[in-house]
Amino acid sequence: MFTEKNIPRLIILTPVITVLLGAFFTIYFFVKQQHDYFEDESLRVEMEYLQKQKNILKKEINHIINYIEHHTKSNQNLSEKEVKKRLIDYIETIRYEKHGYVWIHDTNYYLIAHPFRQNQIGLEDSKLEDARGTQITKKFIDKTLKEPNGVFIEYSWQKPKELHFSNKLGFFRLYKKFNWVIGAGLYIDDIEASIRQNKKILKKRIDKYITQVLLISSLIILITGILSFLISKKINNVFSNYKQSVEKKEFELQDINKNLEKRITKAINEVKKKDRAMLHQSRLARMGAMLSMIAHQWRQPLSEISAILMELETANRFKKLDDTLLKSSIDDSNKIIQFMSNTIDDFRNFFKPDKKKVKFYVDNACNEAISLAGASIKSYQIDLYKKVYCNCVINGYEREFAQVMLNLISNAKDILNQRKIKNPKINICIDIDDKNVIVTVHDNAGGVNEEHLDLIFEPYFTTKESSKGTGLGLYMSKMIIEKNMNGELTVENHQDGALFKVIVEKSNG
Repeated sequence: MFTEKNIPRLIILTPVITVLLGAFFTIYFFVKQQHDYFEDESLRVEMEYLQKQKNILKKEINHIINYIEHHTKSNQNLSEKEVKKRLIDYIETIRYEKHGYVWIHDTNYYLIAHPFRQNQIGLEDSKLEDARGTQITKKFIDKTLKEPNGVFIEYSWQKPKELHFSNKLGFFRLYKKFNWVIGAGLYIDDIEASIRQNKKILKKRIDKYITQVLLISSLIILITGILSFLISKKINNVFSNYKQSVEKKEFELQDINKNLEKRITKAINEVKKKDRAMLHQSRLARMGAMLSMIAHQWRQPLSEISAILMELETANRFKKLDDTLLKSSIDDSNKIIQFMSNTIDDFRNFFKPDKKKVKFYVDNACNEAISLAGASIKSYQIDLYKKVYCNCVINGYEREFAQVMLNLISNAKDILNQRKIKNPKINICIDIDDKNVIVTVHDNAGGVNEEHLDLIFEPYFTTKESSKGTGLGLYMSKMIIEKNMNGELTVENHQDGALFKVIVEKSNG
């Protein structure tokens, strides 16, 4: 059993077998958990996407109802017949999603408007059947009359310019004034195709995650085996010297017994010295970590100050330095230095639990971020415009909000420079709705790739080079707005670039 010859072999096999068993069970349960997560997440994605499509149908119909009411009120000098004709001409032009369009029946089953059945306009349509033999017009109108505020109905119908029938989800709502039943629909196979694509993206991410875990586990097993083998080679030498070491220790023990009190006192002093050294090293380590974080926060402000000094040097060289430029540069530098000082306070107070929310003006926080990024924006010849429709007060963390705005502005600056956009622009807008303050940052860099829209706020996801981005900026910004300030941070492609939207509730005070 346990002999000197067997111990080296046990030292090799025991950790390897232990790691193999542990890795096997860990990987098994991990893979099972990930597959269960995929099933649950797939169901959630499917339900969310289906609800999103239903919301699209509701939105289209509600938009048309609102347009009808607005158009009717705005054209009271026209006859009802002329108003209806204009409305029908407009409604038949509406398209949405891939195959979406709108049609109208009256409550007597007559077809009023349909972009793809023009030869049947004005005809009684109650006998119209779908591929299943259901009299769909009668079903649409009868159910809508029972639920005039809107009803969803599934049926089978042809896509535009196609012969075969497809399952379709329709939404219908009654406009009582004209006795119109307005309908819109989406084809189920189009919805399912999008759902499959979303599931495919999700599965790819999970498979990638599982592969990484498997590779890491294999690497750990390999390293453990190598270390065990190397250690076992030295075990034989240890055992060969074991007896001599024991004898030596016996003599040392005798010597220690003779001078026990002195040795204990000396050992206690040495321990105290080591404790003090370890405490000092711990403080130095914490100080080093804090200095590293402060240096990271100061890197951009220092670049701004450098840019200001270069501008002064250039102006002085060409004899264009005047009091106005000098004062402006000093003011800008003071603001940056103040921010750097505030950064020190932030890190000094970081671990204190009494960090409280304050009420502050949104525009002030935006101006602080703009002032920090101003020099670098100018150096890239980027035009920055800001519109303030309402400078409201919100309740939250002012410096964190300013850092979010600085991150959004810096990202816009980086992508404009990376893509070498001609006439680069950044537009900042501060506005309100009934309950919220809305701040948008919009660039003209061409927008975010569609496949990245759902991933852009994920941690460690970045489209920048590895040396220029960690993938944590937008993730931390979203956490600040949504977790710390109960707001919302979103992104969408708008016109010729990306539009980031920050929504935070207004303060009543």
